[in-house]
Amino acid sequence: MTIQQCIYVLEIHNTGSFSEAARKLFVAQSSLSTSVRCLEDELGIKIFERSKNGAVLTVDGAEFVRYAAEIVSKNDFVINRYKTPKSDSRLFVSTQHYDFIADAFCRLVTENHDAKYSMSLQEKETYDVIHDVEMAYSDIGIIAIEDENIDIMNRYLQNKEISFSPIFQVSPHVFLRREHPLAGRSCLHCESLNSYPYLSYDQGAHKDSWFKEEMIPGDFANKHIVISDRATLMNVLLETDAYTVGTGIMPSALNEGKIISVPLESSARYSVGYILREDRKPTELLEKFISVIVQFGDSITA
Repeated sequence: MTIQQCIYVLEIHNTGSFSEAARKLFVAQSSLSTSVRCLEDELGIKIFERSKNGAVLTVDGAEFVRYAAEIVSKNDFVINRYKTPKSDSRLFVSTQHYDFIADAFCRLVTENHDAKYSMSLQEKETYDVIHDVEMAYSDIGIIAIEDENIDIMNRYLQNKEISFSPIFQVSPHVFLRREHPLAGRSCLHCESLNSYPYLSYDQGAHKDSWFKEEMIPGDFANKHIVISDRATLMNVLLETDAYTVGTGIMPSALNEGKIISVPLESSARYSVGYILREDRKPTELLEKFISVIVQFGDSITA
């Protein structure tokens, strides 16, 4: 099996036709058909049902295209990752949805005067942040762990040969718009939030309590809205009386002071930190980024 055969199968699946796939891939249809048939023979399965109306996946074919898509994606990732020749000039960051990480990343970019570099900053679900670091898709991940879950999370990470280094500790804060009916209070209680919509990030299939991103004690909300990205969360916060719960850290430059944070009455504490693979030596650029986020942590807790 080759990468090219996987690409052929995916294009046939996308177009629903051997002839259309051959046209888009600039190959002869006979070569395409022969390549796919050789793949089917090698795997001992039939990937497509062929007819005059086109090509339809078989049951085995539907399973195979999922693997083929992952193989091609990983192949593209590896190629793109190593396009930059100097190893220290690459940095790939996965993080939960934190504004201060975006600020730290921007500071690193501003202070980096390398002639060439390749960087990536991706906000993801907690499980995917950990998975990216485990699989070396990302050099570093940023997550928060509730203190009561620190032991179970450390065991989970250690099984994946990943280390967690705390940067700072925070207590839960409520984020809401400046004009919110509760904005004038010095402290909020869970009961006072019951009549307002609560925003949380979708964690996909991984809904265990230690994967949750919002710093909130228990499932108490009467009104609950699940979103997938920070831009949507910001828009809903700005346009409604919804709220979310987090670190309390949101640089005003990102929201012009329109979103504020109010302490939430809670005994919970969270450690915000970074995760690294234990078997990889940090590059110079990664060490610079760690230094920047540690400085942010020091300024936050000062």
